[in-house]
Amino acid sequence: MAPSQEAPESVQHYIKEGILYKPVIPNIHDWPIARLFRRKQAFVREVILECMDAFEKLTAGDEKALHDLIAQTMYLERIRIEEDPWKVDPPDEKKFWQNIKRQLIANEQQAAQPGAYYQHNLAILETIISRYANEIASTFKPGSYHFAKRVLPFIFSTLLNASAGKTIKAVMYHNLHLQERVHLIGEIQAIRNLATKGTIILVPTHISNLDSIIIGWGLHALGLPAFIYGAGLNLYNNAILAYFMQRLGAYKVDRRKRNPIYRKTLDTYSTIAIEHGVHSLFFPGGTRCRSGEIEKKLKLGLLGTAMEAQRRMFI
Repeated sequence: MAPSQEAPESVQHYIKEGILYKPVIPNIHDWPIARLFRRKQAFVREVILECMDAFEKLTAGDEKALHDLIAQTMYLERIRIEEDPWKVDPPDEKKFWQNIKRQLIANEQQAAQPGAYYQHNLAILETIISRYANEIASTFKPGSYHFAKRVLPFIFSTLLNASAGKTIKAVMYHNLHLQERVHLIGEIQAIRNLATKGTIILVPTHISNLDSIIIGWGLHALGLPAFIYGAGLNLYNNAILAYFMQRLGAYKVDRRKRNPIYRKTLDTYSTIAIEHGVHSLFFPGGTRCRSGEIEKKLKLGLLGTAMEAQRRMFI
C-alpha cells in the first residue's frame, strides 16, 4: 500500500518509525489512554466507587443479600485457589480470603444491630472490589510504547521471513520489513477521522494469541493512538508478554473468576475507560476462531460495556 498524502515522505522514514501515516495526535502524552493513566489512582478509585454504588442499590439495605453476595464470592474464590491455581496468581491470595472470612464471621456478631452489620459488610465488599480493581488495572508507559514499536516489528518480520523459507543470513541481514508483508486495507481515512471525533470500538476476529500485538502494530502504522483491551491472565505467565501488556494498557481478564463482584468490577473498568474517550478493542467471539471468518455468534460480555458507555453518554 503506497503512503497517502498524509504519510511520511520517505520509505526509509516510515520503516524506521514503523508508521505509514502521520499520527492523528502527534504528542503521545495527549493520547486518551495516556491522559487516563496519568491519573490512574483516581481512575481506579472511580471504578471502586461506582461498583460500591451499584451493589448498594442492588442489596438496598438487605443485610442477608449483602452477606450472601460476599459469602458466595468467598466460596467460589476458595474453590478456584484450590483447584485451579496459576503461577501468575498473587502470592497472598489464600491469606487475603482467609482474612475476609474472619471479618465476615466477626461481623455476624453484630447481626443484632442491622445498620452496623450492613455497614461493616459494605467495608468488606469495598476491600474485595478494591483488590479486584487493582488486579485488573494496567498502565500506559510512553517509553515502553516507543520501545515496543521498534522492537516488536523486527521480531515479527524475522518470523515472517523465516516462515517464508529464507536462510538465517537472509533473515538477519536482508530482512523484509513488516510493512511489506502485512497489508492494511479498507476505510483507512475514515477511521483516522473518527479517531479525532469520538471513541473507536474495534471488534476483530480472534485468530491467535498474537492478534493484539499485530493489531496494535497496525493501529500504530495507521497513525492511531493506542487502544486498551482485555488480555487473558494466562498470557501473563509469559514474562515478556506480561512486561509489554502491563505497560501498554492491556487490562487483565481472569476468566476463572465468575463471581458477580469480579464481573461487575471488570465491566465497570472497561465502561469508565470508554467514557473517558479511550479507544478499545474487543474480540466479539470471546475465544479464538481458527477459520478466521467474521464472527456471527457474538458474546456481549465486555463488548456490552461499549454499549453501556454509549447509553450513559446519551442520557
